[in-house]
Amino acid sequence: MAADSVVDAIKVRMYRHGFGDCFLLSFMAQDRKVYSLMIDCGIKLNTSSETVPPEHMLADLRQQLTPADGDEPQLDALVATHEHWDHIAFFHPDRKWFDDFRIGSVWMGWTEDPDDKEAVQINSRLRKGARALQQAARKLRHNSSKKPAASRSKRETALAAFGDSIADIGEFYGLGLKSDSGISYRQDQKVSGQTQEAMEHICKLAKNSGGGARYLKPGTLVPAADLPAGVRIYVLGPPRDKLLNKSNPSGGDNRETYGEKKPAHFSLDGNGLGGFLQAMSPDQDNDEDNGNPFRKGVGVPVDKMSKDAWFRRTYMDKDQHYRNIDSDWLNIAARLALQLDGAVNNTSLVLAIEIIKTGSVLLFPGDAQVGSWLSWHQHEWTVGSGSRVRKVNAEELLNRTVLYKVSHHGSHNATLKDQGLEMMTHPDLVAMIPEQEKSYNGIIDKDLLKALNQQCRGRVIVSADRHHKPEDLTKQQSAQLTAAEWKRFKQKLHVDKVFVEYTVE
Repeated sequence: MAADSVVDAIKVRMYRHGFGDCFLLSFMAQDRKVYSLMIDCGIKLNTSSETVPPEHMLADLRQQLTPADGDEPQLDALVATHEHWDHIAFFHPDRKWFDDFRIGSVWMGWTEDPDDKEAVQINSRLRKGARALQQAARKLRHNSSKKPAASRSKRETALAAFGDSIADIGEFYGLGLKSDSGISYRQDQKVSGQTQEAMEHICKLAKNSGGGARYLKPGTLVPAADLPAGVRIYVLGPPRDKLLNKSNPSGGDNRETYGEKKPAHFSLDGNGLGGFLQAMSPDQDNDEDNGNPFRKGVGVPVDKMSKDAWFRRTYMDKDQHYRNIDSDWLNIAARLALQLDGAVNNTSLVLAIEIIKTGSVLLFPGDAQVGSWLSWHQHEWTVGSGSRVRKVNAEELLNRTVLYKVSHHGSHNATLKDQGLEMMTHPDLVAMIPEQEKSYNGIIDKDLLKALNQQCRGRVIVSADRHHKPEDLTKQQSAQLTAAEWKRFKQKLHVDKVFVEYTVE
């Protein structure tokens, strides 16, 4: 094996286009690029950056990936971690951004495999949840918009805001939940969400690529034949057991993440989701009535009540509005929204990329939440050959992590404490957070950010948050770093208006 073809460094380019993931990894061998890998490319629905339009990101991607003697961008592998708009928006077929890229292969989690029966069941349930979420947001807005905003009661105003908050989570799926136009279904009854269309286009790109699609399973390694020499990639998630369903931290003293102790989260089981769906669409003929407390036909719709004199004098009298409960049952939609969001996050493809020469590990967990992190510790990987065969576990990979792409943009429930960040003990640890200020409440979580700064000794790089500018990192030495460490960090960091790039050796 020629020494000049063995990877000895990886340049990680994080784009600064707004709230969303887009990472370009260039694998280097003696300062020569020998392999390129892109992980996700998306943005929060209906948002943009004033300073870095997405088109500038695309222009840089094309420039980086187009050979000097070629006219088409070439990408060795594309990773689509999971089906959320802020990770795959720019693959939507209407954009045609990547249609002329020559892609070697496309990697996704086993949860996207159309030939995996369990994956098909999971995706069916998630789409049912997305459908219920969309209808709940629309009904809440409809119920609260019957009056002009100025004449609404505090309760009615709160309901309208509540519907909007649910809609914000729906934006992860590319669903236009804030529209009053209703739901658009396909003939196969799937929600016509833009994330689904983007994911389907990624699958089309996979079919057109040289190597096709790879549906990766936890506890395995990416085949060496798909990688350049000197690199090993471990697959940590998504989980293949009940931990896939655990999105939020446990309550009280058992909390696995940073922040104050809180009660355990309530969630809907299969029957609860079925009952909620049936209640959302009582006139549809379907078998999703498990969990519904009343059989079909029981109850009086509001439009019929308005035609009845007794109801008009009592329940519908304007002085009795404070007693109305028409929308109270929709309060469960908030829990459904958070649960659905976490369920999709836990389907994230999680990769640990090792530079074999140095043992350095780069951790890319997508938006993996609590259950996924816990599941990593169930696995062991066999590496090496002959007399050098040995076992590697998740704790060792975390110990050797020198670059951590912070999961779920720095939310409170997506970086474990004892079995996660505090196992990242390498002295060169750096964290990268793709995030933009005022995108979602609680992101970046203040307790997590404090822990990251302590563990990384100030080397936390945020993409597009004006309160945490990467330009400021090079202006003053962190008190936690030696002069030599500070110099080395600055040498490896390249801050540009369109991207931030860090080199791992």
